[in-house]
Amino acid sequence: RLSFQGTGLPPEWSLVEEYQSDPSPAAWDRLVDRVLASVHLGQRWARHSMDVVRYSDTYGYEADIRAKGAWRYRDYLIRAFNGDVPFNQLVREHLAGDLLSVPRTDPVEKINESKIAMMFYHMGERRHDDTLVFNGIHQDMVDDQINAFSKSFLGLTMPCSRCPDHKPDPVSQKEYYGRAGVSMRSRW
Repeated sequence: RLSFQGTGLPPEWSLVEEYQSDPSPAAWDRLVDRVLASVHLGQRWARHSMDVVRYSDTYGYEADIRAKGAWRYRDYLIRAFNGDVPFNQLVREHLAGDLLSVPRTDPVEKINESKIAMMFYHMGERRHDDTLVFNGIHQDMVDDQINAFSKSFLGLTMPCSRCPDHKPDPVSQKEYYGRAGVSMRSRW
C-alpha cells in the first residue's frame, strides 16, 4: 500500500521480501525512506501538478500544434518533487522565476530551474486564427493564464471577474485587470 500511495506503482517483489524478513522495529522507517527516495515518487506527484496547470505536449484546439520544449517543464516538476523543493520556492519560481536574485540551479544539469518554472504560463489551449483577430486571441490567452494562476496558487477562479463586479466574487474586476496587466506586459 505504501508503494501504491507514494509512487503509484506496485512494490518490487524483492522489496516486499526484504521487509517481511526484517524483524527490526526500524524496518518500516527504512521502507518509507526507500519509497521516498524513488524517482517514481516525483513522477507521480508531478502528474498532479501538471493536471492543475493544464500540462500537455500540444496546445490543443483544432490544429493540436506541438508545444516545443514542454517536456522541460514536466522534468522540472519531477526534479523539484524528487529534490523536496519547498512549496513556497515552487510558487516563487512559477510566478517570477526570471526575477529571483538567487535562482535555483540544478546541481547535475547546471540549468536555471527557476526560469523553467515559468513555462507554466505557456501551457493550455492556443488558438491559431489569423492576425485580424489577434487581440481577441491574446485576451483569451491572458484569461487562460489568469485562470491557471488563480486555480493553482489561490485556490479560486478569477475569470468571472473579467466582467463587471458581482457581489459574491472574491476578486474585483480591478484586481483581475491588474493581474492581466502583468501578463499583457510580459513577452510571450
